[in-house]
Amino acid sequence: MAAATGKCKLLSLQNIMAIAKTKRRRDQVKQLRTDLPVPIWRRVFDRFGMMPALIAMLFFIVASTIVLYGSHSRQYAVGQRTDQPIYAEVTFRVADSQETFRRQEAARASAASHYRLNRNLITQIRTELLGLYQATQASETYDAMAKTAGERGWPVDESAYQLLRSYAPDSGSNIYESSINNLESRLERELTWDPASAEKRQPASTSPVVVVHVATGEESNERSKPREVKGFDLSPFTNSKQIKRGAEDLVRLAGFPTALRPVVIDVLVRFMSKSPLLTYDQQLTQAAMSAAESQVDQVFVEHQANKPLIPPRPEAGLSHADLELLGAHDKAYQEFLSSPNEAAQPLRERRLLQRTGMVVVVLICTIGLFAYVGTYQPRILEIQTRTIALVALLGMALLVAKMIALRTPIEGLVIAPVLYAASIVAVAYSRRIAAGIIAFPAVMICLAVGGDAALLVTMFVGVSATVVLLDEVRSRERMIWVGTFSAIAVFLSSMSFDLIDGQAFAFAARRSSWGALAAVLSAMTILASLPMIERVFRIATSLTLLEWRDPTRPLLNRLASEAPGTYSHSLLLGTLAEAACKTIGANGLLAQVGALYHDIGKLHKSEYFAENQEAKINRHDNLAPTMSLLIIVGHVKDGLEMAKEYRLPRVLHQFIAEHHGTTVVRYFHHIASEQQPSKSSGKHDREVSESQFRYPGPKPKTRESAILMLCDGIEGAVRALAEPTPGRIEHVVHEIFTDRLNDGQFDDCDITLRELHRVEESLVKSLCSHYHGRVSYPKKDKTESGEKVKETPLKSAAG
Repeated sequence: MAAATGKCKLLSLQNIMAIAKTKRRRDQVKQLRTDLPVPIWRRVFDRFGMMPALIAMLFFIVASTIVLYGSHSRQYAVGQRTDQPIYAEVTFRVADSQETFRRQEAARASAASHYRLNRNLITQIRTELLGLYQATQASETYDAMAKTAGERGWPVDESAYQLLRSYAPDSGSNIYESSINNLESRLERELTWDPASAEKRQPASTSPVVVVHVATGEESNERSKPREVKGFDLSPFTNSKQIKRGAEDLVRLAGFPTALRPVVIDVLVRFMSKSPLLTYDQQLTQAAMSAAESQVDQVFVEHQANKPLIPPRPEAGLSHADLELLGAHDKAYQEFLSSPNEAAQPLRERRLLQRTGMVVVVLICTIGLFAYVGTYQPRILEIQTRTIALVALLGMALLVAKMIALRTPIEGLVIAPVLYAASIVAVAYSRRIAAGIIAFPAVMICLAVGGDAALLVTMFVGVSATVVLLDEVRSRERMIWVGTFSAIAVFLSSMSFDLIDGQAFAFAARRSSWGALAAVLSAMTILASLPMIERVFRIATSLTLLEWRDPTRPLLNRLASEAPGTYSHSLLLGTLAEAACKTIGANGLLAQVGALYHDIGKLHKSEYFAENQEAKINRHDNLAPTMSLLIIVGHVKDGLEMAKEYRLPRVLHQFIAEHHGTTVVRYFHHIASEQQPSKSSGKHDREVSESQFRYPGPKPKTRESAILMLCDGIEGAVRALAEPTPGRIEHVVHEIFTDRLNDGQFDDCDITLRELHRVEESLVKSLCSHYHGRVSYPKKDKTESGEKVKETPLKSAAG
């Protein structure tokens, strides 16, 4: 039994030793793993999580899609000079619009003009001749007839009168009417026209004939029978001699007796000189011209691959026709690549390599963008909403630039979205961050629009000019000046590159003006969209901060009336913080406005804070330290609630929450330690945990918030000095700086020791100026014998 017990103990001891050995091995492995260098990707994921990587991947996919969409051929402009010919990459046919138009115009000119016979004029001549016969039959004597003929303008002599009188009303009139009928039929062939009617058509007719439409009935609108008449057979109605010869021939051929010919000729000449026998029919002529034009086929010109498409234009530059030809070539190139033709395989392989290179560049830019942001502005990646907002901004800039390039050949306009995005980032964060961030999408945009190095450099020049001048937007005029100077920089850069390229001065100035216009438009757009930018990026521009600095704001008004001591304290802190921020390049205006609102939570119980207490009545005398602690610490929470109620900009909330960080409420911690009861051993123990008397935080996350924390603590400590001399002020300031630094209050912000030293010097200087010594003026002592002035010595009084 004893042996069994000993054996069990031995086994238990062995098990314990084995377990201990295994544990030591695990510790050694764990130590080895700890000593190994951690991969950079692991450190990035541990700090920012997986979401920034997913957003970066999505941005890469979207950016690659935008960059690869559409054509990437070089963009040309009208008037641009080319020293080398532009070659065609594929064989294609293109419609020759100029040659087609020339042929169509020739076809329109070859169409014959259409005329209608002036039946009304022939009817008037017939009526006039019949009226002559009727007047003769009605006149009993020649004298009576001569009087009528004089009134009507008929040159009727006595022989003509006797001849017409000889025609009996029955048989004679038939003979006379037969001659008139013959004359009428002759008039339809002996045509006169107005040469001016030929000017009504464009182009002028080149046809040797005209088409005459002769109505078959009395009305001219009845169905007509067209016939062609040679142009040289027409007689201008304005040629009186030719009309008279034609009238003599017509009368002779119509069979009128010799005695009647003079009067008939006179009637014909008189009527035919007033109006032509043919009237121009514009409607039928235009229809004939359109029909002739429709018969012309489209003319095509074939351009061979690897042959000059456009010859060099060293002087005149490219024309609109050249740009249309280049557009047709790009379209044919895309169609050829998408066709199953085996000859397109080398071009497809080349395009694949080209697009692969573009995707790689986009990937490099995406990695560089997120690496730059993670290094110099990590808060963007730590807050998902800011990451999404930044990526959406850059993606929209890339998309807008691509749409501009697809819709218009004006290359300079693509600068507008780049400058717009740069301005937003500069306003939201800082000028250095904006310049670094926008460099990556600028390269992507240059790839997407087929730009060259000149466009990329011009973008960088515009971005640099914009972010350098966009330090603070304190007025709307500031944005106008920023847009103006950016436009000048873009104009000079673009024009310089065009002149180096050998372009004409007028062309360079015209194209550079579009880039300048884009810079001005981006500035105007920024000015209009500032409220939206503030909401999306949760920032407050200088314009908004200036509005909230106005002392007539309801919240500041209330603070001045209900808590005047706190208001005075806030004003002084604003002055100190602004001066300190300027020494290290921080946002002084933001710190000043944040100081004005950092203690608004004291409005709820203002009488419990020393600066608002009157007659040295301390309300905390009757309260336990823990209860006083709740009141003092509670002003932070109350301030945040009031900030939401009064809709303070989000950027000001940090000053309310962080201006005490996680510091200890020293006064009430000391009181609590003094009131701590003695131990049972009889020894007095005043050790009270500081963690119970600390503010909930958080610690300052920005330089401006950290400076306000220092100003708040230092101003109260200096105000408590009985005699604030410069030496004492410097000692107190340094002591509080050291205490905050040792307490780890600056662990979460990016302020450096050198910057803290500069802030310390600034605060010492400002406080010494505020609490400077003053001279006391002489006082007058009155005596019984009269008024006697007693000069008191000058002495220094703290003020």
